[in-house]
Amino acid sequence: MASHHTRRAARILPLALAAALGLAGTAAAQYPVQAQYPGQPQQLQAQYPGQPAPVQAQPAPAQLPAPGQLPAPGAYPGGYVTQAPPAPNDAISAALSERARDSRVTRRIALSDLGVEGPIVLQGLDARRDIYLPVPARVPLYDARMVVDADYLRGDGGRTTLVLIVDGNPVFSRRLEGESGSTTANLAVDGNPRDSGFVRLGLAWSSVIGEDLCADERAIGNAAKIRPASHFTYSFDASSVRDLSTAWSALPGVGVMLVAGGTLAKESYDTAWRLGLALEGSGKRLKVKTLPVVGDEVNLNGLEVPATLRAIAPFSSFVGGGRYKIKDLSEVGALLLLGGSPLAADVAVADSALLTGLRTALDAVAARLGGGSPALAEWRQRAASLTAAVVSPDEVSLQSLAGQPIIAVGINAGAKAADLFDGFWRNTLSGGTVSVRTAASPPLTGDKLPLSSLGAAAGNIDVLSRGDWVVNFDLAAATGGTSLPNRVNLEVAAAPGASTSDPIAAVFLNDVLLAAKRLKANGEPEQISAAIPAYALAARNVLRVSFQRQPVSDRCRETPQAFPVSVLPSSNFELGGTSPGADFLGVISAMAGGGKLVVPDTYLSTQSQSLPRVVRAAAAAGLPAGTSTFDVAPVGSPYRVGGTFLAMDVPTQGANLKARVEGDRLVVGTDEQSRLLDISGLKNVALVQALRADAYRGILWQSVGSVAVTPQKPVRLSRGDVALVGIDGTLVEMSASGAAPGTIRLPDTEGAAATLQRLWQSSADWGLPLGIGAAALFFLLLVRATQVRRRG
Repeated sequence: MASHHTRRAARILPLALAAALGLAGTAAAQYPVQAQYPGQPQQLQAQYPGQPAPVQAQPAPAQLPAPGQLPAPGAYPGGYVTQAPPAPNDAISAALSERARDSRVTRRIALSDLGVEGPIVLQGLDARRDIYLPVPARVPLYDARMVVDADYLRGDGGRTTLVLIVDGNPVFSRRLEGESGSTTANLAVDGNPRDSGFVRLGLAWSSVIGEDLCADERAIGNAAKIRPASHFTYSFDASSVRDLSTAWSALPGVGVMLVAGGTLAKESYDTAWRLGLALEGSGKRLKVKTLPVVGDEVNLNGLEVPATLRAIAPFSSFVGGGRYKIKDLSEVGALLLLGGSPLAADVAVADSALLTGLRTALDAVAARLGGGSPALAEWRQRAASLTAAVVSPDEVSLQSLAGQPIIAVGINAGAKAADLFDGFWRNTLSGGTVSVRTAASPPLTGDKLPLSSLGAAAGNIDVLSRGDWVVNFDLAAATGGTSLPNRVNLEVAAAPGASTSDPIAAVFLNDVLLAAKRLKANGEPEQISAAIPAYALAARNVLRVSFQRQPVSDRCRETPQAFPVSVLPSSNFELGGTSPGADFLGVISAMAGGGKLVVPDTYLSTQSQSLPRVVRAAAAAGLPAGTSTFDVAPVGSPYRVGGTFLAMDVPTQGANLKARVEGDRLVVGTDEQSRLLDISGLKNVALVQALRADAYRGILWQSVGSVAVTPQKPVRLSRGDVALVGIDGTLVEMSASGAAPGTIRLPDTEGAAATLQRLWQSSADWGLPLGIGAAALFFLLLVRATQVRRRG
């Protein structure tokens, strides 16, 4: 009877396990067993024809095996019963079911991701800064924590205090001691949904040196420095993201775009650069991932392989992290199944190549794991809906991939999606799928542009000693492709303070002081109007209004206290500025109405490297994502332009070059007499120049050397017509044509007008000698006239 049972168990359990467990293990694998300890009988009901056979258990051993360990062969002759480990298919189903139920997405936002490159310095008697950290709008947060690292100096002693405020609520206060030191605040943040899509972190610093109320507090030795590595971590439920507007607000500081591998179609590349430019305009940094094919390498760092899957192929190949070369498509599908997948993304260009590749990869891993599994089907439906989606060319839809939300954009919807995700239309995207036929910003009426239309925040600012009101805007948004802003008209209001000194309002555009005014501070609107010179403009602009108050009056009769000031919504730009010539500012202003982007055909097969470069260049040139066109040129072939253009490593016909690139050689200057630079061996540098090609203005971007550089920081182009760009952005900007930076030129003309224009532009060469000659002639005439009078 026992041998018969053993033969049946061998068909179910591995031979080694059956031998180790003995007869009792055989019965436990097939029949319900109730195990008893020594002195208590156990009954084993045999489910065979005939009468049930009673089985008496042997005494159990004195010591049980450690958890997770099998007993040694022969150690339990009395038939100690253990439960068999789950079969591979059961382990896979359990892991997939767990992944399908785990819909939590974790984000980490450092201050450096928000563009904070250096420490935030708080200094003086009272200093305050607000930092807005993006979170999904109207979505609950889980495990939200704020870690703020700070260094401080106390050379002047006194009482120094650092206070941290979250959404207006003080949550951390520490008195700082010693001449210098560091402090770290690890704060729990409540998970309430934020309708605004931001968590506001307030930094407050106080330094009181004197013991007396009237002591001078203007010492400079006390300061606090908030490190850029300070970060905010939180999680949210992916199923709570139900519309496109919320999905866009949930994007991290580095937005990841997924595109198909191999060579992209022209339409797909066109959609990809427009989406990347929309991300850049929203303050995100673009990272491009391609769906890997066999032979590609992927980075497995951060990949989470469950313990139950580490011995099962193809998951076993991913243990250990590092770089890994894809051997077959089932491994691509397996990467999508795991947490921390290197294929996770926030936005996808949903062309047929990408959708087919995703479906094929998951079908391959399903076949390798043994065919259709209910757990795998559940996971695909809940955590990878993009693999079964059909995205039409004009569609923008919310899908899921690798367990997190992803915005899928059809191949013809790039321009319209970029306009949709602009600030004006974004909040209207309350659905999960939209078909976009038209999306454009409202046309300008008249020659005035309200600052409120540029996203300027309304509200009051409490100012004790100094406060800044800031709005960022693109030149294309401010001009509508018509003309440049030539004047800013501000209406401000300030409440009276305890001090008898009047507050001061100063207006800056890109750190150029435009105007300043002493305010009456009676709570009524006051006007500040300032002309905008052409040299103060750039493709991306920052308008800043700084308010300053005197915190303590003469003889210290009043206690320092903050009082409100406000920039009113009636503030506006006046349009009507003249269009400059063929320098950077001239091209950027002409590009505001739309231009043409031209790339070589090699860019389509190097999309993960070339797309971030194109996006950086388009942002620097002020190329609008919604109204511009796109074309691809054969590598090395001169391209004939037909309007304002941005050419990336593409030579243009009829271009009046001011500098040129020959391999790794860079020459700035048109001839030997006017040559400014001639150098070879440069690396990680690109030449950017504003020029005319067949009478059309444009910007030519040329890589120096064999490896093209992709700037990691924004590129600023405003003054001059030639710039050198490196990894850290703009390195050098100059006017190689001889004109002063920011010079406004007349349009090129022919005939007598052209002669006068050339004479005027070269006035620096002949103006001074002519003036000296005229003065000498006047002096000689004066001497001659004096001599004639004396003779008379």
